[in-house]
Amino acid sequence: MAQFGWQNCPSPVRAQVNEFLERTRGLLGDELIGMYLHGSLAMGCFNPEHSDIDLLAVTRHGMPVDIKRAMIKELLRRSGDPAPIEISFLQESDLHPWQYPTPFDLHYSETWRTQYQQQLEDGTWRTWNEKRHTDADLAAHITVVLHRGLCLYGSPIAKVFPPVPREHYIASLLEDFEWASEQASENPTYLILNSARIYRYLLDGQILSKDEAGAWAEIMLPPPYTEIMHQALLLYRSRHEHASIDPKALDDFVVYMRELIQGLASLA
Repeated sequence: MAQFGWQNCPSPVRAQVNEFLERTRGLLGDELIGMYLHGSLAMGCFNPEHSDIDLLAVTRHGMPVDIKRAMIKELLRRSGDPAPIEISFLQESDLHPWQYPTPFDLHYSETWRTQYQQQLEDGTWRTWNEKRHTDADLAAHITVVLHRGLCLYGSPIAKVFPPVPREHYIASLLEDFEWASEQASENPTYLILNSARIYRYLLDGQILSKDEAGAWAEIMLPPPYTEIMHQALLLYRSRHEHASIDPKALDDFVVYMRELIQGLASLA
């Protein structure tokens, strides 16, 4: 199946992003500093059948809770039509000075859909501003934005986002590897390809997409791990990302990659 970047993505996906951006600008006005694309759609390996649209938005101040309510209602309408949206809203003051784990003002992905629907229904959305949250994954997302991301609106990337310390990026990658390992049976393709991406970064500092890293690892890893990488690439590029991979082969692969990754991380 064909893969896409922002410049050549299917018109329904482009329309979805642009319409959500315009609605966000309408809700936030001058408070919106910028919106930024990262992930597969920024790096040219977006698969319309199962890829997410990965976004970061930066605001001057935190959003009032009623604006958050309107934003979540908009995301519940837009996400999945046609592609799932994952987005974090960040305050400018939470980026300067840099903090790790990084605070966020609001986050949405499809895994949060049911929870948000319930909170809108029972009124607990009114408590959303009573507690601040952090996310270690943001160190990785921001690093990718700085190296491979696209500014869809607003101030340039280099002006908005500070450099992420290498040790924080690595910590974020390692945490994600362990999380993905725990979820291996649910999404083996993500675990396999993302572990290749982590390994490549620790090896020589290259920041690659899952597809790029998988293609490299398919050649570089020893058998039998080349075969499982090949299978993961086929699934990632097809209509069936979540098709089964042999559980024993997957367990062996995780043990092997954990040893490689932890060994390199200890030298970083």
